Amino acid sequence: MAKRLFIFLLLGILILIADLTFNEESDNKITIFESEINSLIGTWVNQVGREPTLQEVDGIIKQLLDEEILYREAIKLGLDKNDIIIKRRLAQKIGFLRQEADSSLPSEEEVSNFYNKNIDKYFVGKRITFSHIYFSSNENEETLADEALTQIRSGSSESNFGEPFLLGKNFSSKTITEIERSFGVSFSKDIQNITPKEWSGPLNSEYGSHLIFVSSISDSFTPTLKEIKNIIINDVILENQNNSVKEYLKELRNKYQIEILADLNEISD
Repeated sequence: MAKRLFIFLLLGILILIADLTFNEESDNKITIFESEINSLIGTWVNQVGREPTLQEVDGIIKQLLDEEILYREAIKLGLDKNDIIIKRRLAQKIGFLRQEADSSLPSEEEVSNFYNKNIDKYFVGKRITFSHIYFSSNENEETLADEALTQIRSGSSESNFGEPFLLGKNFSSKTITEIERSFGVSFSKDIQNITPKEWSGPLNSEYGSHLIFVSSISDSFTPTLKEIKNIIINDVILENQNNSVKEYLKELRNKYQIEILADLNEISD
């Protein structure tokens, strides 16, 4: 009986050793698939602008191997624990996977309902394309601008006047909000009353005085569903994906018991 128990114990030890040996071999085996290599080569081509040589492909594969080896060793050492960057990256990844699972095309009814519900989002404000001649703030800025305007209207070239401006001379299809952000509220209001296709001014901004040539003004409008249908479809898909992640998180929260070991009042102070 004792001999039989000894044999069973010996067999158990041998099985355990074999299991540990094979598992260790499995843990140390790295398999690289063709799809991974093709993906890395594709990234190389996009960045460098040409196909890599055989030597460069070898370098790409070696870099992939080195990263995989270092990653596995880091996991063995537990370096992924309590690392906020790794946690965020993994959280983003599972979020992306959840979004990809819900990327089906919406129905015509969904698209129409989304457009009607969010129509204000697609409002296109007035846009102005213009050039300007800049005179920096000083005692004579408006006088200099008026004299320059008179000479330009008399046939002189506008290139003979003004100073360099940090944001440039020409502005294409800018919204009122963008103009206000660049030149100030007063300027953005005044430029809307400028007669197109002729030099006018001067208009005052936060920087000085400006002579203005408005090339075009496009009125504000709301595009029809037909005009922006592809944009609406993409927005519906994105909203569905975001809602999918939210619902997924809502389900997961119910599985966890949350405990916060901190005095929030003390932290807020």
